[in-house]
Amino acid sequence: MDQRSRPSTPFATLAKALTQIARARSTDEVVATIRASARSLIGCQGIAIVLKDGSLCHYVEEDAIGPLWKGQKFPASACISGWSMINRKTAVVPDIALDDRIPHDLYRATFVRALAMAPVRVDDPVAAIGAYWSQPYSPEGWEVETLEALAEAAATALENARVIAALKAARTHPPASGQDTSAEDIAETIGKIAGIAAVPTILDVVLRMTGMGFAAVARVTETRWVACQVLDPLGFGLKPGGELPVESTLCNEIRSHRRTIVFDDAVADPRYRDHHTPRIYGLRSYISEPITLANGEFWGTLCAIDPNPAKIDNPEVLGAFRLFAELIAHHLDADARLRSTTASLEQERELADLRERFIAVVGHDLRNPIAALDAGTNRLLQDGWTRQSPLVLELMKASLSRMSGLVENVMDLARARMGGGIALVMTEGDLAAMLRHVVAEMRIAHPDREISAVFGLPATVVADHLRLAQLVSNLLSNAVTHGAASTPVRIDGTVVEGELAVCVTNAGRPIPPGQIDTLFLPFKRGEGKAGSQGLGLGLYIASQIAQAHGGRIDVRSDADETSFTFRMPLTA
Repeated sequence: MDQRSRPSTPFATLAKALTQIARARSTDEVVATIRASARSLIGCQGIAIVLKDGSLCHYVEEDAIGPLWKGQKFPASACISGWSMINRKTAVVPDIALDDRIPHDLYRATFVRALAMAPVRVDDPVAAIGAYWSQPYSPEGWEVETLEALAEAAATALENARVIAALKAARTHPPASGQDTSAEDIAETIGKIAGIAAVPTILDVVLRMTGMGFAAVARVTETRWVACQVLDPLGFGLKPGGELPVESTLCNEIRSHRRTIVFDDAVADPRYRDHHTPRIYGLRSYISEPITLANGEFWGTLCAIDPNPAKIDNPEVLGAFRLFAELIAHHLDADARLRSTTASLEQERELADLRERFIAVVGHDLRNPIAALDAGTNRLLQDGWTRQSPLVLELMKASLSRMSGLVENVMDLARARMGGGIALVMTEGDLAAMLRHVVAEMRIAHPDREISAVFGLPATVVADHLRLAQLVSNLLSNAVTHGAASTPVRIDGTVVEGELAVCVTNAGRPIPPGQIDTLFLPFKRGEGKAGSQGLGLGLYIASQIAQAHGGRIDVRSDADETSFTFRMPLTA
């Protein structure tokens, strides 16, 4: 029989629906795909998709035999979808009349008499999917599991949609080119002006044209006035890099109103004869023109001063100063564009390299679990339910778990590379107990390896315990994979001088010194045992978790042993 004409089994239909959800690239696509498939898969009379909106539950879509609450928002504390997200577990209500979690007034006008509500992303819910029945009904296990499978697929798809939206926004709205001048590298700024060949000539022409004795290009911010280039035959005493109190200068006023200030003789000028700047610096004549970049940002000034009067308040001098300031701004803009283009090119090269490695590694590591799922699906479709089917499903579940782990690692990579780093949920608890659990899981996964653990940690530690468990699990997995099988892997947790330290040590071939600097790069795999699997993201993600905690991972490797030590300051 042609495969396209073969009747679909429920298992095949579910697999197809999960695949379609995974391919969604926006929140709307995720919602639309769930709406199109969920009700028929579960066999219920209604389906609703609810998105978390702050403290509210937003019923964004539904497919039901009668109207529900599409488009409406309710407090999370007042609806069953909110209960499911707050408690991070599926709610099963066989009879809504007998459950006090149900807001009966809202349900009275609907057909709903029973329901199941599953949270999307159990560890930190962002949505929920509800299934409804028109009669009191206890959903079977497979129905609840199907609802939860849809919720799990939606969690990954919504995360993908968020990442894609953020990347598009970053491309559409690049950060402003202006720097935070309070933290700006003034030495670099002085170097930029020194690199403009026309500036010395401009300053020389300014003095010859005005007959004044000092001219400068100054960087002016809210807090600083810095001379970047100076011509000082008068002996005013200011050199490149020299600073004046910004409040004492007229340039500070120009920064506010962006207009030229000029006077031939302060003594005779009613606006400036009592001004503090001429008095402080002994000035009689003064001219300063704002330097404004193409994006409208005020950068600084081109100025000239003299202790004697000068004939400078005229169209010729003012026009020349304006032209010179625009020329300097043009050079600064060109330098900024060149730096931006160079940085973008370097970033594109890095992204292209990362993309190539990502495609190669993910394609390789997903091939085996996909092949296992394909073989298991074919076996079930051909043989139907047999005594071997539970074993086949267990193997398929293991493959799905492996694929889920790969996807989670890729999402952690995306979060870290988007600039926000890995988000933490800080709690106070027994870290040693959490780490013992990680060690126990590793011993079960590798029963042939000996792992010794000694923890001397405080009763409570403030940290993201789940993320630290992930970090330690990655370090242990690395040690088991690359360490000598005949020697135990050791993990020790201590506190030294207010710093928490967790050290994972294994024996075996040392890491070449030239490779240590690249260990924490994404998609870098060690030269350990043949056939070792993984995306090469374990150590990279571990390092990102360490940085998010304000800590670091130190590496030491010699002929005797290799150790990875995570250190972080303890906080109250």
